[in-house]
Amino acid sequence: MKTKTLLGFLFLLATVLSLTSCQDNTEIILFSGSELNNETGTCTNTVSNATLYLNGSLSMDIGIANGKGGYSAHSSDETIVTAIVKNDRLLLNAHDKKGKTKVTISDKDGNSAKLPVEVSYGVASLYGRTEQISVIVDNVYWKDEELQEAVREELRSYSFLKQGNECILQPEDVNTYLKENSKGKFTLETGNEEGKREGIYQIKIDDTLTGDFGYTFEFTYNDNNEKHTFFLNPKLKSASVKSVAPAPILFVEDITDIQPVTSVQLPENSRVIYVFYSNLMQLRPL
Repeated sequence: MKTKTLLGFLFLLATVLSLTSCQDNTEIILFSGSELNNETGTCTNTVSNATLYLNGSLSMDIGIANGKGGYSAHSSDETIVTAIVKNDRLLLNAHDKKGKTKVTISDKDGNSAKLPVEVSYGVASLYGRTEQISVIVDNVYWKDEELQEAVREELRSYSFLKQGNECILQPEDVNTYLKENSKGKFTLETGNEEGKREGIYQIKIDDTLTGDFGYTFEFTYNDNNEKHTFFLNPKLKSASVKSVAPAPILFVEDITDIQPVTSVQLPENSRVIYVFYSNLMQLRPL
């Protein structure tokens, strides 16, 4: 999958609305978008709850349908969210305070519907699934397994995201968090005595690994300015680790100069890469 296509797909996953399947015989229905998709037997764009993010999405516009008109709305905690109705649209506004509330929407006949609303910071998590160090030459996995094992043994202590650990990304703006030049904070589980490490990350475009321009995640630790640059799903001609289903995201770091190999002679024009696989990065409340 091309990197741009992958990032576009990930961005679509980062919706702040929770959508339900089809609903019938409901007096008041809330929906996303400009109109209700109410085709019988299909899933609809109905909304069952909403999340507003303090880092970029403080308001939301939701449609109202199937009631008797004359709608009004009330939030159970207006210090967290206020709600008004205008032209059969529910308008939610957050007030820089984390928390949860329920918004009640009523029509002129007294029918009502409740919408749970959460206000929080939006984050996305990388979960380490597997990691490996490999030698590549001209973007192709080097097939000398004895050499590969020798390199892995020498560099066995090198790791960024260990299997089972989590790296939490908190973007400055959830609306652009998977786009070029977007940035934010990260918290990384190290899996050792260091516990957790924090820093800043930024998404860039680079061609230094394979010659093809692609997205990178650049992580910089706060405590020592140590930097790690990971290429996202680069076009390597042979997988450097076994595939893991369902399709995860491949992160590749060139550590040739960071961790020089001394135990064996490497092939000419070779590079040593550190690879980890992660699940998809879907936005969620912190």
